[in-house]
Amino acid sequence: MEKRWISDFLGVGYRYTDIFMNILILYSDRKKAIKIWNEDIHWWPDDQIILRFIEDNDYYWFILHQRGKNLFSKESIGFIKKNQLTQNYLRFKKNFDRKTILRFALYKSLENKISDKDKMKNGEKGHSNNPTFELNIFKRMKTIYDVKFLKISELESNSFENSLIKNLDTQHA
Repeated sequence: MEKRWISDFLGVGYRYTDIFMNILILYSDRKKAIKIWNEDIHWWPDDQIILRFIEDNDYYWFILHQRGKNLFSKESIGFIKKNQLTQNYLRFKKNFDRKTILRFALYKSLENKISDKDKMKNGEKGHSNNPTFELNIFKRMKTIYDVKFLKISELESNSFENSLIKNLDTQHA
């Protein structure tokens, strides 16, 4: 069975405050995130999860999937996204130690919650110092042991990651 690659999530986040650093897959739609976790990720055995970061100049590719096929999952899925190199990613890479925790998170704007009337009542004009986004990290988690940081130039031309990146790049070209 062919994998279905999910790339319509918001992005990748990093959390450093736990014993092992967390990778957060960010969603804006709670129902969609919960459905994907319950139907697919929940069934992934921790020792079969593969996470690759492939650096390409000022970008990196985030590739997450399960090795093989799990009989309990509804379908075989993976996650792929091209991201800008950030200080958070570089910090994660520098401090990575043996394993990481995978979690989903809801990332949503607070602007809808704060009405213009409330802003005027509080005497706020223009931009405020209050955060404009809220992050809710889901409790469910998976542990990932197979994590590698690679450069795109280091990939063999017939590698799985290289062919996946080339196929995705040609689709969006």
